[in-house]
Parts: sequence; structure tokens; C-alpha cells
Amino acid sequence: MVLHKFDAMSFRDKVLDALNITKQNINLPVETKFCVTTTDAVIGTGTADSPEIPAVVVAGKPYALSKRVLTKEIGNNHQRTLDVLGFQVGEAMHGRTVQVNKADTTTKLCDAIEHPYPLCSTDTNDTGFHALKGMYEPANKKLKSMRKSAIHSTDLEGTYGGSVADHVHTEWPSKLSEQLKLLNEDPYADSLYYHDMKLRFMITGVDNPDTNTLIPKASNHRGLVRMVILRPLSRRARLRHEGATGTPLANYGYMPYWDTDLFYSKKRMLGGAIDELHEEDGALADVVVSYGLPNTTTRKPARRRKDEVLNQNSKDVHFGHVVPYDTMAITHDLSPFAMMTSPINRKDYAVIADKSFHLDVQHHGVGSQRVENVTIPFRMKARFGGRNANGQQPFEPADTTTDPITVETVFADADLLETTLDEPLNMPSKAVIMFMSMDQKLSVEVEGYTSISEC
Repeated sequence: MVLHKFDAMSFRDKVLDALNITKQNINLPVETKFCVTTTDAVIGTGTADSPEIPAVVVAGKPYALSKRVLTKEIGNNHQRTLDVLGFQVGEAMHGRTVQVNKADTTTKLCDAIEHPYPLCSTDTNDTGFHALKGMYEPANKKLKSMRKSAIHSTDLEGTYGGSVADHVHTEWPSKLSEQLKLLNEDPYADSLYYHDMKLRFMITGVDNPDTNTLIPKASNHRGLVRMVILRPLSRRARLRHEGATGTPLANYGYMPYWDTDLFYSKKRMLGGAIDELHEEDGALADVVVSYGLPNTTTRKPARRRKDEVLNQNSKDVHFGHVVPYDTMAITHDLSPFAMMTSPINRKDYAVIADKSFHLDVQHHGVGSQRVENVTIPFRMKARFGGRNANGQQPFEPADTTTDPITVETVFADADLLETTLDEPLNMPSKAVIMFMSMDQKLSVEVEGYTSISEC
């Protein structure tokens, strides 16, 4: 049976085809070059006999290397190791530290840390996590032409002749007030449709038994790898009214802290391996807390303290919620195997995929490989905020000496600039792809793209 191409079209494509409407599409590529540590730092005393040598980080490598964050003895001169490597979709996200006041609303209680994403690498610091980008590129002319609010590049128009700087065809307003009215009436007036992000990872084991004394030459391992795709859960905002004045106040919880809130398991109690200071029959032996990966910079794994701090400042938007305070992290003592098998904290993170696998059966140790295909679904209409605006300046009347008492200062409407607001307003969080490898250092090559359509 021969199928016509019309039969393979989606319902949306069939409608657009019937109405003779053409919508542009683009496959936006992801980042494929990363910062890599080529020489590890040497920790010394700072003297001539024991100098401290900083790590050498090289940018622009077509691969990313995992960071060894944990090493534990397992007996008979053997050690078990844990390596971590991750990629964050979009631009690198940064955390923030905010002051929390006491119930009197003025005296400082502590600092709260909101850092739901891992710290991404820079040109001088390889953290083991890298920004994949692939969500939006302001310099891409075709992508810009798909935005209703953007001033389209004249390179894509059929014009001829001299200067065409003012030659634009757009129904988008040129004043900020008109833009705000339009977006209030139709929040999706400036939007793009995000389909899926498709990625392919080439994973290679690069531990060489001949040069790594931690691996016996006769070892027949292929490395156990766990791949987790997750994203931070945004907090639900609630509106309440202050009893005395009836003033509406927003209220929502703090975002999670990556270093202490990534994992949660009722099997990991303080009386167990998570904390060697607590006895199995102690008063706090059955207390369960969340915990995280060893930090790729300090290599110290952290868990939350058992004592919770609540925000008691009634004027704070986080009033009544548990505070991720700055000194809440305590080093835990879990092994690489325990970290590999730890469940994700689903109260704070949504899990898109979680799977474990060995590298191929054709090679052992160095050279073992695996190709992993990943699809991160968006399938949503992402709305944007239009274009940026100039500063709003007041109009000065021509003559203010005639009647200065009755003269009113009228504020002019702000003009819109050519630059657009490029962060989606309704995309709550970005996905993180994380690889955890036991007894094997990884090298990962990435290729892929995000499919985006004009609305």
C-alpha cells in the first residue's frame, strides 16, 4: 500500500495546508564544545618543596570529561570510585542568596540559598556540568524572524536598493504601553512552539588500567553508568490577604538546593551509613534527611541538618516555609555504590528518565563505548514578553513659569528597542542530564538540536 504524504501529516499540518498557511520551522543545534580539565590541580602546602599547582582548564574541546568526586576503600587494596558528568539544557542557570529576617521583620536570621541547578563550567573552571544551550539564540536571523514581536532582518526580505534600515513589515506596536495592552489581551501574541530536544551521547570509558593504579590490570569491568534526566519543580504560588489591612500577599516555597536536596530515601537514616557520628540505637537513628552529590569543586558530599528553620517573617513571600539556610549542609559518608542507587528526591525534582547500563561488551575498561539517544519533550507553546523598552522620561512643559502650581508633569510613553526579551515566561524550569559512573572515567561527545516552530 502506497501512502500519500498527506496521510503522514499531523492534524496541525493538515489544517495549515488546507488554509494555505506557511509556518517556519528551525532545528536549533546544541552546544558541542566544552571546557575540560587537562591537568588536575596539585594540593600542596605552598612551600618550595610542596607547591600548589592549579588545574589546567582548556575551552573548546569537542568532548566533556567526567569529574571524579568520591573514592572509597572496599578492601584487598581495591578502591571504588564515583565520577559525575552533567549537562544543563539552555543557558547556565545561577542560584541566589537572600536574607531571611526574624519574626520582627527587621533583624537578620540567616541567609537562604536557592540553587536548584548544578554550577556550570566556565572558561577557567571545569565543574563537571556544562550548559547545553539549544533553547534560544538571539543572533539567529531565522529564529528571530519567527517571532511576532521581532524586527525582522532585511536579509530575509525581497528588497532591493539603498538603505532599508526603516523597511520593516510588522504589526507589532512600537510603544511599550501598546505592547503591554496587546500581551494582556493575548498572552501568546509573541510565542514559539517548542517540540522536542533530541540528543545523542557517545559515551566512552577512558580509564586506562596501565596508568591508573586504582584499577587492577586484570580487571574485567565495563563500568556501571546511571543516566538521570530531571528538572527542578517550581513552587506553587498562593495568594493570601493580610488580616489587618486586606493587602494581597503572594506566598510560595523556596526552590531546592542542588547540593543537599537531590536525593531522598527512607532507607538512608542517620543511624546508617549516611552519618558515621550517629549510632544505630541512638535517639536520632531513624531520622531521614535529603542529601546530594559530592561537590565537584570541594568533593565534599552534603546532607541537610535534621533541624529545620521556618520563615516566621509574615511580610516575606516565603512566610511559613522551610528555609534552605546557608549553614544547613553537613558532610555525609555514603559510598559510591550508595550514591549510584539513591532515589531522586521527587518532592523537589521531576524525573524525566532514570536508567542504569553497562558500556559495551566488546571492550573492557578503556575503550568501552555506548551510544545513548535522548529525547526531552517540551510540546508546548512558549510565550515571550515582546521587546525591550527605553527608559521612561517625563515631558517638561514648554513654559513652567506661567503657572508652576497647576502645571502637571506628564510621563511619555517608552519606545520599544530592537532587542527582544528572549526568556520564555511559562517554561518553569530547565532539564539536567546527569551521568554517574562507578569505577570508570567517562568522555562524552554530544550532538543534537531543538525543534521549534512558528506559531
